[in-house]
Formats: sequence, structure tokens, C-alpha cells
Amino acid sequence: MRQRILWTDYLAHNKTLGSKLQLIDEELFKVLMEASSEPKILYDAAIHPIKSGGKRLRPLLVLLACEAVTGDFMKALSVAVAIEIIHTSSLIHDDLIDQDSERRGAPTVHMKYDNNMAILSGDILISKAMQMISDNSSIKVRRAIAQACIEMCEGECLDVSFKKSPETVTEENYLKMVGKKTGALVRAAAECGGIIGGGTRHQVRSLAKYGEFLGLSLQLRDDVHEILTTETGPEASLNNCLLGQGSNLVLIHSFRNSDKSQQNLLRSLFTSNVDCHRLRDATNVFENSMSIQHVERLSERFEKEAKEAIIGMNFRNQRILEDLAGYVARN
Repeated sequence: MRQRILWTDYLAHNKTLGSKLQLIDEELFKVLMEASSEPKILYDAAIHPIKSGGKRLRPLLVLLACEAVTGDFMKALSVAVAIEIIHTSSLIHDDLIDQDSERRGAPTVHMKYDNNMAILSGDILISKAMQMISDNSSIKVRRAIAQACIEMCEGECLDVSFKKSPETVTEENYLKMVGKKTGALVRAAAECGGIIGGGTRHQVRSLAKYGEFLGLSLQLRDDVHEILTTETGPEASLNNCLLGQGSNLVLIHSFRNSDKSQQNLLRSLFTSNVDCHRLRDATNVFENSMSIQHVERLSERFEKEAKEAIIGMNFRNQRILEDLAGYVARN
């Protein structure tokens, strides 16, 4: 099993990315602090998940895509921050839907405040992002982001339905859901960066495909990571241990590639309130069905497709984009 490289360590070896990330964070907090108003609790709740960190992959991709077509990435900074704000809003609502208690080691918004405040803080973030986009963007950028937001909602709805009966979900349907819920905004980030940078239609289309495959690779790697790190989690119901409560391709693949007795075991584990130590029983099934390896290979396949999408484009930062795809797929 390949050892995970921490995002902070990766940035330490990529000074260009590190400097851009610092710029994004500075602008992100500046925008949100300036937007803060009354009632104070609403804005405190909205800023709370941003304070707990994150990779900022989507805004970083906006700047990189703009730079790729020799554009001035500073002109893309406002849209990059708006996209990160939209992403944060989706996380607040996703945590509420899943009733997750923590994200990045901090209480989720609905746990720290309440359900109503989680809904409202997510909504205020979306509204702020749309304000920023309408003030500083072309119609093409606005359309790309609006389409991504629509697809994210559609993907979330599919995800909710999948969690009710993971054994009935096919890999094809799962990937369609991921393409919407995760891939759409990553695609839009790369697409918008290319548009703002003045890229040709061909260049923008290439960057959009790169982002789409990068998003798929990212989610599948997260699926594997969730499974592999569950055993060290606190005691709770197995549904809560396996983040996503069944909407995870490792689990879905295992259901589809196990015998009846193994399927019954998984079904019993995921429909009863058992503690996390029982995950070892499920892990044996995952190993027998080679499901973890399958999802890892699939993530690496999308890494390859992301790189192929930009082959021959001679982007200004071609090497950085290729290296980023490799990091996402293997960490």
C-alpha cells in the first residue's frame, strides 16, 4: 500500500503551489470578514468550517488553469475564492444531511450551532459567492459555475438515495453521481480559469476535461481512505464509522463481487447498530473481493485520463498540472 503524502508536505516541495495557496487564504478571509454583518451568529457559522482548513484544491485549480493559458492568475483570484465558498457551502449542507459530527477535526456547523443555522450559513455563502461572480465575471464563467451548482444538487440527491440501499447501486451509477457531486465543481474551476486567462475554446475544453477526471480520481481516493482509516475511529455505529454510510465505491463493489454469505454479512453489519470494531469483519470481505485495489486502480485510471486530456497542449505549467493529478490519485 502506497504511503499517503500529507498535503502540507506536498506543498512544501511545490513552492509555486504554496504561494498561490497562501494568496487564496488571504483573499478568502478578507472577503468573508468584510462581508460579516448582523446577525453575527450567521456569519460566525458561515466562517467556522473555513477556519478549520482544507486543501483549497478548487480555487488553486482556477489559478493554475488561468496560468496554463498564459493568463494573469491574479485576475482569476475573485472567482477562485467564490468557488471555494460554494464548495464550503456544499460541505455544510452535506454534513447536515449525513448528520456528521466532525469535519477536519472540528465540530460541523450543525453540531456547533444548530440545523437551522447550518442551512442559513450555507445559503449565505452561496449568495456571497454569486454576488462575487456577478460583479467580476463574464457570462461564460457565470454559466459554467451555475451549471456546476445544478449538477452538485443533482449529485447530492443521488447520493442520498444510494445510501438507503448501497447493494443495489451499480458502479456506473455511482460514477455518474460522483461526476456530478464532486466532479462538476472541479471541472468548473479548471474551465473558469481557462476562460479568465483568455484560453482558446480547445484549451478551455481540455482544461475542463482535466478537471472532470481529477474530480473523479479525488473522490475515489477519498473512498479508499475512508475505509482504511475507519478502524482507528471512535466507537460508534458502523454506519457512522464508514463515512458516507454506504455511498462508497469500495462497499458497492464488494457487494457486487462477493458470494451470498459475504453479502449477508455486509448487509447485517450495515443494517444493525454495531460498533466500529466489527469493521474488521467487513474488511475481510473487502479484501476477498479485491474492492480496495479495484477502486485504487480506478482512481489511477482517472488520473491517467486527466493527464491525457492535456497532452500536447503545452500549457505554461504543464508539469505542475500533471504532477497534481498524480498526487490526487495516489494520496
